Amino acid sequence: LDDERWSTPQNLTAAAKTEPDARATTRVPGGGSYPSALRKQELPKAAFEEIKETQDKLDRFKVILTNQDRVVPPFGRAVDREMSTSWRGRAEEAQQFRSVVSKYLNQLIGSVQLIEKSEAKLSGHSATIPVTVQNNLLQGVDELVLRLESSKPTRLKIGEGRYQDQPVKVSGGHSQSVKFTTTANANGPVPVRAQLYTEDGRAYGAPIRFDVNVTEFTPTVMLVLAGGVLLLVLAGFRMYTQRKRQARELEAEQGGTPGEPGAGPAGEGQDGDGGPGQPGDPGPDTAPESPAPSGPGETVDR
Repeated sequence: LDDERWSTPQNLTAAAKTEPDARATTRVPGGGSYPSALRKQELPKAAFEEIKETQDKLDRFKVILTNQDRVVPPFGRAVDREMSTSWRGRAEEAQQFRSVVSKYLNQLIGSVQLIEKSEAKLSGHSATIPVTVQNNLLQGVDELVLRLESSKPTRLKIGEGRYQDQPVKVSGGHSQSVKFTTTANANGPVPVRAQLYTEDGRAYGAPIRFDVNVTEFTPTVMLVLAGGVLLLVLAGFRMYTQRKRQARELEAEQGGTPGEPGAGPAGEGQDGDGGPGQPGDPGPDTAPESPAPSGPGETVDR
């Protein structure tokens, strides 16, 4: 609306002093006065809803960019073109154009994302869990916050409580690992959730979920295991002492301690009466007498 066109700009004071045009009508025409042929060519309500959605995405995306001029003006002109009256009578082409603009913007937004993560193993009472943020844009991103949240804070704490926030700043075409401190209070898997947010608190992109498998032996578990080992040692020692006592009782029942004179079978033969004698005694000098009867002519010494 410049001076060479049909309008004439003026300040508020001059406009207040201007007399109204007598030829101007004060009656607002009804909706039926609009030509039906043009009404059929207007953009539908769904088209403006798509345009608004694209504009909202652009507003959330631009706040993390370090160089907004490379993205905001081109998409701003594309949004204006989506509302142009030049699409009248070309509903299909208008829909295709809106879809292409939205798809391209979604690709740029998806270039900043969290890398999927497999199960993490936590083998100590406290450790750090890294979460990687990838930036495939040609410029850096800033003013992002990464939140790691535990679904069971009584078993696994992130930071000092249920979740912890870490600022994120990633250069173009690079990735960054953000580390979170954790504290485990029980064994077993704990589901956790990682989500990017803009600094105004809006969620950015899709979250990722993974399990943290805690394999630490807590003090309570260690105490139970130590008690079990102690019981096994005591039981073994008791069995050993019982067997020793039973062995001593069995020896006493058999006649006393070996080697004592006249003490049961081990003490027999001490008087030289032909007994078997003590173990270790020297063997007899002559062969034992034969129990068979004497043959004819054989002399027997008396």
